[in-house]
Amino acid sequence: MKRFALILFLLCSAAASAQSLRGVVTNGTTKKPSAGDEVLLKRVGNGMEDAGKTTTNTRGEFTFNVPQAPYVIWVKHQDVTYTAVAPPGSNKVAVQVFDKATNVADVRVAERIIFLQTAQGNDSSLGVQELYTLVNTSNPPRTQSGGNTLEIYLPEGATVQDAAARYAEGMALKTAPVPQTEKNKYGFVYPIRPGGETQFEIVYTLPYSGKRGFDPRFTGEGGSLAVVTPLSMKFTAADNSVYQPTNSPQFPGMNLYVIRNMTAQQRLGFTIEGAGVIPRGSEQASAAGGGNAPQAEDNRPGGGLGVPNSRPNPLHSVQWTFLGVLFLFLGIGAAYVYLSNRREPAPAPAKGEPQARRATIMDALKEEIFQLEADRLQGKISSQEYDSAKAALDKTLQRAVQRQKAH
Repeated sequence: MKRFALILFLLCSAAASAQSLRGVVTNGTTKKPSAGDEVLLKRVGNGMEDAGKTTTNTRGEFTFNVPQAPYVIWVKHQDVTYTAVAPPGSNKVAVQVFDKATNVADVRVAERIIFLQTAQGNDSSLGVQELYTLVNTSNPPRTQSGGNTLEIYLPEGATVQDAAARYAEGMALKTAPVPQTEKNKYGFVYPIRPGGETQFEIVYTLPYSGKRGFDPRFTGEGGSLAVVTPLSMKFTAADNSVYQPTNSPQFPGMNLYVIRNMTAQQRLGFTIEGAGVIPRGSEQASAAGGGNAPQAEDNRPGGGLGVPNSRPNPLHSVQWTFLGVLFLFLGIGAAYVYLSNRREPAPAPAKGEPQARRATIMDALKEEIFQLEADRLQGKISSQEYDSAKAALDKTLQRAVQRQKAH
């Protein structure tokens, strides 16, 4: 009898610790349920852990019985993966997918930004970072996938260092551009989904002798092109009526030259001279004496680059990687604290202890982690200081959980 009671208790405990996570997948192209799609469940933990796999039924539905935790749902529809996030405690999630096509007419480059600077201590090498923002306004909406979804041309002598792509506010993925038969031409195969912006980034170096000409290839009617350089570099346009000197809070302490509403007839060529490094922090930007150029108009995709989409300045390729790592790190911490609290009811606050203290632990840790990563990106702390501070934050998280268990 005791053994039966123990088994019953364990079964009830297992049932209590699990939840039914239900989802529905809708085809945004046909406006109907999407049947037969593969669904993968990824637990946010030490990386992305496989937690389940299933297929949508005829009504586009799927179900997982899993412990409460933050999850990421991957739905594969016609070989294109779509994602959704299920935070701790949620039991319903909706995912929208789209039919794909190799060529979608309403895909265009809305913005292109070119950052130029010389390497610190090596003025014979020019560092270039290009950021492309594409929009897909197809109707009915379709995902462009299969073959190259973006083709670009790099200057002669370019050596590719890194490349990535992401959709909307999702995590950036390393995406190597594929060299094409035509010289200096490269293609990306990352899908262009409708309903949001897709960004491509490529970082490369060029040999440099103190002066170099550029002749960007046309990237489509109505888009915008911006060139960003340090203040110490001289920029000369082939046609002064095309590039407009601009100032934006997104690019403090830098030269910014913008073409809005591009046309195929415009001469996009320019020459840069001199050496310099793009400032990484606001203090450096102020010291550089930025802000003397005329104020930019507040334009958006299709209308220019006054303040490019109100997004953070994409100056460094590591920024996307940092955002992905930060998302995972916070997810791990949130899962750790949440699951620990679920295993044992949270106690009442101790006498004299602020009631909101425990509720704000994760908020405080998030603030500290974000500031730490921001300081690292801006070069305000050394790698040793970063490693030490991050280890301390990890330990603080563990101690916070242990304190909650001890009370």
